[in-house]
Order: sequence, then structure tokens, then C-alpha cells
Amino acid sequence: MGLKPSGEMYLETIYILSQKKSSVRSIDIAEHMNYSKPSVSRAVGQLKSAD
Repeated sequence: MGLKPSGEMYLETIYILSQKKSSVRSIDIAEHMNYSKPSVSRAVGQLKSAD
């Protein structure tokens, strides 16, 4: 089963931010994507638990 487009968008954002910083936090992703921190935290949690 593949990753949903939204998951790919999060991974792409994490990759882009990781090129600029040594560590990427949920708040960094939220600011970059203009999303709320709780939304990002939930999505990152889902990515972590994806098989």
C-alpha cells in the first residue's frame, strides 16, 4: 500500500527543511506549511505508525 498524497507532502516538507536544519520539529513543519501544530503532530504521528 502506498503513501497518501498528503503524507508525501509532509515527507517532502520534512526533507526540504532537513536540508536547511539538522533537526526538524513539528512547529517547523507547521510554520512552513501554514498548518496548525496539532494537525502536523497528528499527521507526523500517523506517518511514524505507517507500515
